[in-house]
Order: sequence, then C-alpha cells, then structure tokens
Amino acid sequence: MKLENKKLLPSKIAKYSLMAGTALTLLNSCGKDEDNDNPDIDAIDLNPDVSLTATTNNDLSQSFDINGDGINDIKLDIENYTYSYYGSSSNVNSSYLTGLNGSRFLSQESTQTFGGGYSFTEQTASALSDGSVISASQVTWIDSSYLAISGTYGGENVNLGPFLGQDKYLGVSIQVAGNTHYAWIQMSLSANGSNVVVKKMAYHKTPNTAINAGEE
Repeated sequence: MKLENKKLLPSKIAKYSLMAGTALTLLNSCGKDEDNDNPDIDAIDLNPDVSLTATTNNDLSQSFDINGDGINDIKLDIENYTYSYYGSSSNVNSSYLTGLNGSRFLSQESTQTFGGGYSFTEQTASALSDGSVISASQVTWIDSSYLAISGTYGGENVNLGPFLGQDKYLGVSIQVAGNTHYAWIQMSLSANGSNVVVKKMAYHKTPNTAINAGEE
C-alpha cells in the first residue's frame, strides 16, 4: 500500500503550515567553473552553497537554472509537518523534486515497511556516486519524485530515499532549444531529511550525450 493511501504524505494531507516558498534563478550570484577539464561540459559551482532547512510546519522551495539560459530547469521543495492525526503525533520532513520545462530525474522505487505489516512505495531520486553514467540508457526517468521522506508518523519511523544522510549526485535531463541534454547536481541531505544543500551542477553542451556524475 502506498503511503498516500494511508494519508501519510505531507503533500496529500491538509496543510497546517504557512507556505514560505521561494523560486529564484541562482546564476546571478554564482559563476561558471573556469577550471573545467572538458570544454563540452559547463559546470557551475554554487558559491555559497544553497542550503534549505525545513522548520516546523514550513515549506521552502528553490528553482535552479542548470545551463544558464534564463529558464529554470528544476524546483526543489523541502517541508516539515508536525501534527496530530487520529490522536497520534507525527513529525515528518519531506523533500520533493519537480522537473520544469521538460526536465526529468533519474529515480527508483523505495519501499518503507511498518511494524503493523503494511508498507508503501514511492519514486525517490537515485543517489548517484561520483563517475556514474547519466544517459538515455539509464532507468527510470521521471518528471517529479521525492528526494526523501523522514521522521515519525503515528509512532512509526519513516526513512525513505537513498539520499538521506548522503552527499551524492542527482541525474538530470534538461531541454535546451528542443534538444535533450544530460546533467548532474551535487547535493547533500541530512540524515533526518530536514536540510538539503545544493553545491554544484553541470550539463553536457552536446545534445543526447552522456555525462558522468561529477564530470566537468
């Protein structure tokens, strides 16, 4: 059984928080990495890193323009819901990725099993290691997915998604002038899912050409 059917997903339940979303293009405050080894790859080092922290019953969002054409490619949301549901207290941190203007992410199915014998499965972003290939041959590509879900729901621990407690790479495909380009974003997520830090991103300037995570 999926989590949403149990009304556990923060995005599916009534929102008790005041939304505090932001959506900014970040290239105005950071520059291209001039030390790229591959002239066919454009890398952007976010300096300072972009850090989003979910506070109690709050939602934050940030959009990113990976190739610097003035069109945002992805949106990252992080939120916390602390609430009572049928007499049980819950505190859940979740982060969610949305592809903008045709962008997609490498993802995988993640399953959480509870002590009561039920479980749920959601698509979560794949946490890629340095050097992992990002191309059309990888599966599964999707236009929206969870980065992670973590916390406590009704006395049960929830820990979903391979990015939790990791500093890894997100595989992305973006659309540029009607062509598909492959890209990566380096980010870290705290073990409890409350803080995400976006550090660096890069894309291959040649359409339909594979890029390795961390390659620049």
